[in-house]
Amino acid sequence: MRRVQLAAGAIGAGLLIAALFGGRALAAQIGLGATFPATRIQVDPAPSTVNLPGPTTITALVEDWHGATVPKVSVAFAILSGPNKGKSVPAATTNSDGRATLTYSNTGEPGIDVIQASFTDGLELHKSNRHFVLWLSGPVATAIRSPATISVIPNCFQPATAVTTTSDTFRVVAPRTTPKPNAIPTRPTAETTTITVSGDNFNPFGPVLITFDAGPGGRPQSFEAQTDPFGHFSRDVQVTEPAEGLHLIRADDFRQREADDTNYQVPCYQPSVALDPPIGPPGFVTTAVGSGFPANSTIVVLNWQTPALRSPLPRTIKTDGSGAFQFPILVLYHDLLGPRMLQAIVANPFGERAGAAIEADAPFLVTPGRSQPTGFALRR
Repeated sequence: MRRVQLAAGAIGAGLLIAALFGGRALAAQIGLGATFPATRIQVDPAPSTVNLPGPTTITALVEDWHGATVPKVSVAFAILSGPNKGKSVPAATTNSDGRATLTYSNTGEPGIDVIQASFTDGLELHKSNRHFVLWLSGPVATAIRSPATISVIPNCFQPATAVTTTSDTFRVVAPRTTPKPNAIPTRPTAETTTITVSGDNFNPFGPVLITFDAGPGGRPQSFEAQTDPFGHFSRDVQVTEPAEGLHLIRADDFRQREADDTNYQVPCYQPSVALDPPIGPPGFVTTAVGSGFPANSTIVVLNWQTPALRSPLPRTIKTDGSGAFQFPILVLYHDLLGPRMLQAIVANPFGERAGAAIEADAPFLVTPGRSQPTGFALRR
């Protein structure tokens, strides 16, 4: 009898959500590209290099779950870090091709701006990936041409705070209260880590100066190393991690042997996860969609955050070759009504020295519905 009641509840939940979302909830048809953010908004993935004062233009693209572009959507842009951090920039509306653009200039100093776009559908705030703008005040200083080379392990860092920037959130409705004085913003605690810098084909038996974050607008950190009889060195250095972007590491022995590494990136990955649909009653099955995770990797966690009412899932769920996944998620019959967050975590493939695990969260609203017969809880 209990199984019959549970089945009836699941059917009722499916019918309700089908009515709310045009029937597509019973069999999610996800048509997003494998590399398109699951949040359904993307800014230019490739970084851009611009000479001061610019201007530069960033384009955001909004798509629906079927991969079709969405016109007439208001898109907000924000400069999260860099020389123009916090600068007020105008919002834009997507055109008939689902694209919205931001154009701005930099009248300040060189450095790396991190741009993010977002839009809201009334329930949640959808966040895009981040676009890096490298502002230059002149020609890029390159290493002297020589046989010297350097490598860095790991060549990226995933800040613990990256999950906040990456994850969608519920739309916050501002309460009507008496205005309060603006609080003094607190800077996030800088994270430190150890990287290994190795060099070859430098002059033997000589000192080498290693400079971390030596690019325009960076905060250089310097370390010394010593080459062996074969011109090789390997040095572990503890660095304070810079803001997001691509950062330059340079080694110089001041005897015509220099080398650059321009592949050090913060963060390692920009994952995204979303639920289709993001609303439903207890007993409903939604679909978790993720992208931007490490390829062919085991998902360590794919479940609800506190209170930790765990949906039954297979022991092993893996991302595909592009770092994407889709998987059904059950909203348990005894789950609480109200806002919930789904958590998706993949271990950092570059190890502990590369910072935090690769994580993104997605909101879900548990609503009342005919997910179980009237009085079912009392008959238990």
